[in-house]
Amino acid sequence: MRDRLVSMELEPVDISKLAFTLPALDRDYMQRNFIAKLSSIFCVLATAISLAAEQDSVRFTMATTAEAVAEITASAPGASWETTGAEASVADISVDGQYNQNLVLYRGAQSSVFKVFLGPLAAGAHTIRVQRNAEWSAPNASLNVESVKASSAGAGAAEYAALVHAPILYARADTIGHFSDVPMLMWYETSPSDGGTNLQYSFIFSNEDGGTATDALMARWGRTTDIEYVYRVQLDASGNITHETFQGPDHQELPFHGKKLGQHPFLLNVSRNNNVIDIGYSAMQYRIYPVQADLSQHSREELMDRFPWTYKIMAQELEREGKLRQFGTVAGTNVSDPRNYLYLELGGDVPATAGLAVWVKLTNRAELYSSDRGRLDYSIMRGGWARTTVELPPGTTADQVEYVAVQCVDLRDPRLPMQGPEPVAHLHAGGKAFLLNRDYQPGPALLAFTDVPQLRPERMVLVKPAKASPQTAP
Repeated sequence: MRDRLVSMELEPVDISKLAFTLPALDRDYMQRNFIAKLSSIFCVLATAISLAAEQDSVRFTMATTAEAVAEITASAPGASWETTGAEASVADISVDGQYNQNLVLYRGAQSSVFKVFLGPLAAGAHTIRVQRNAEWSAPNASLNVESVKASSAGAGAAEYAALVHAPILYARADTIGHFSDVPMLMWYETSPSDGGTNLQYSFIFSNEDGGTATDALMARWGRTTDIEYVYRVQLDASGNITHETFQGPDHQELPFHGKKLGQHPFLLNVSRNNNVIDIGYSAMQYRIYPVQADLSQHSREELMDRFPWTYKIMAQELEREGKLRQFGTVAGTNVSDPRNYLYLELGGDVPATAGLAVWVKLTNRAELYSSDRGRLDYSIMRGGWARTTVELPPGTTADQVEYVAVQCVDLRDPRLPMQGPEPVAHLHAGGKAFLLNRDYQPGPALLAFTDVPQLRPERMVLVKPAKASPQTAP
């Protein structure tokens, strides 16, 4: 808001526009006094500057001590996540003059609502201020804050328990000012536990700078974002903490012994695949408001479908980091345009000696396209709900998908004596398949799988779009 108002210094003053931009001023009063003020344009500009200083902050009142939440509607004109030097604007958020957190506006000039938690605040009047951080923002990305709305959540609110325990994440040091691996979403899942409740919190990051190779991410996980569980807390029936853990480096489950703000644990991102520790800090922290998710019948990537703009950020970071290649070519671990892929969600029970791979047949082509690209280690090697992708020729449309085939892959080494019985997977009913449109939005679901209890390596299950029944191919 400050940038928008101060820009009036460079333009002729239009009193009607000034009144619209600054709603705190009375339009009629300004019009009645316009002639008198016109004699000194400098005085008008000085007033605008003073008002600008007031308008980049919002005052609000807490009726009681409670958790505070803010919804910030803002954009970053001139920014584009895929363009070096214009990636994003970074905002500093302060409460009552004290640093509270940062906000990365990674969606460019598109006006977006960013919901954050401020932490516990005492009853009474408070001030929240949102300002552009010139040091950490891209040079060509500005900041336009349209509105800031503050609210409170007391102990009686339905989401209170999940909100009050939501983790505060310190940014990994090598991402500050470098626009990489930005956390875009945080969600939580609930489950019963010994008469109480488990709360588990996870993040979706725009990418990961280390860990799994880019093409392996697409094959095994169905995306190149990084999705990580970070914190889990167990509450008894009275809401007291009985146990809490976090996901440390190398994906270790470790007990939490760190510091907190109220009940919010502080966690520091320390690895290039976004694992955390419970000690230390960095100059930037995120307090993303957690959304609830029920993933009993879906993979974690369902959150990306629910917030589809994440696919575009994923693609833009791939482009900026030089991780894209042309279809039909090989360039290390690079992948092609994410819009060239069929995204599939499937669930199953998969033994340790097996994996799942998906094949796609198009109506206008003789060849088959696979998710694992002929590599055993690129199959889905885990049970439950999972995602994978199959790269298809550019411009493939949904009506060109003739069928999808699911294969159980035998991962046992054929050079060694057979280790145990032949692996048999169980494919669950449900799931989906879709393509991304030109704007990276997921298209309609093309198919769903039915229950196949005995999926053996020597057979495939064929599924046709448009509600066709699955059949087993010899």
